[in-house]
Amino acid sequence: MFKAYRFLEPGGSYFPADPLETAADVYEYVKAHKAQYLEIRVTADNDNYIAVQAIDGVIVFPKQWALMEIKEKYIDEPNIFSAEAFKQALERSGFTVEENSGCTSAMALNYLTELYEIIEGED
Repeated sequence: MFKAYRFLEPGGSYFPADPLETAADVYEYVKAHKAQYLEIRVTADNDNYIAVQAIDGVIVFPKQWALMEIKEKYIDEPNIFSAEAFKQALERSGFTVEENSGCTSAMALNYLTELYEIIEGED
């Protein structure tokens, strides 16, 4: 069980918690509300540790979810891949990216996989 909070300003006032049951519910909730509120924060029901956080419409924690969101939005959905939009999305999510002109969607997917494996290795 999780508690989801919608903030009117990052770290400021927020609406009462919405209860959520599963990780899938959390992901759908965050996707549905992150564009409308400056911050979405989800905690486990029994503690105050942040399980998921989105700021200014971007999932920033956990990093695995940030990468999953980037993959969905910039690789899986578009008809035309934009290397610049992909790079900007990574930077907004807190990843440092070197120049990637000429990057293809296949290269981007490979890069996301490498980042995900690095993050998993840190846990």
